[in-house]
Amino acid sequence: MKDAQIESLQAQINPHFLYNTLDCINSLADMGKTTEVKKTVTSLGSIMRMSIKGAQFLKIEEELKYVNQYLYIQKMRFQEHIICLVEIPEQLYEYYIPKLMIQPLLENAIVHGVSELKETGMIAVTGKETEDAIYITVKDNGNGMPETIIRQLEEIRENGILKEKEHIGIFNIQQRLLLLYGKEYGLTVEHVKPSGTAVTICIPKTKGEKGYESGNYR
Repeated sequence: MKDAQIESLQAQINPHFLYNTLDCINSLADMGKTTEVKKTVTSLGSIMRMSIKGAQFLKIEEELKYVNQYLYIQKMRFQEHIICLVEIPEQLYEYYIPKLMIQPLLENAIVHGVSELKETGMIAVTGKETEDAIYITVKDNGNGMPETIIRQLEEIRENGILKEKEHIGIFNIQQRLLLLYGKEYGLTVEHVKPSGTAVTICIPKTKGEKGYESGNYR
């Protein structure tokens, strides 16, 4: 039953991501940027193959390849309006992460965080490790995440229930992490001064191809 729940949540990510990316491609086509359309479609195809057919867990190095392809797509859409820095230490590359964890957080930071800013939107993806866990943070200088969303993320962590249909990407991640690893792992959110949000994924350290060979799977 738990495996079926995880697979169902994984499937929900794909249409949400596809919708926003097709909107980007449509904008490029309207501007007559044929070369950029072709490159964007190629990036989209690679991401969709991974999300539909790939393994449930990927090495962080491989996950970052798809993150960079997604960022290329957004670069085509927003041009210089958004700058994103990805700095994950190479010593974390061999550890495994459930796929499509970082990209939905980036999408949330762009769509709900920095896309409406008059100044340049800044997003940073960073990573660190402790003895037992890996932390990956997506931080932006946007308008800040509403307290209602933060409370709902905590409610999901406590009881696993998703009531709202908006912001499905970030709620989806919280539910998957809860099912995979239990309440001691998951998403945490912090406000960034003077404005912005930092969302952090906490997962157990594992180099197993299934991502939970050390008893972390709940």
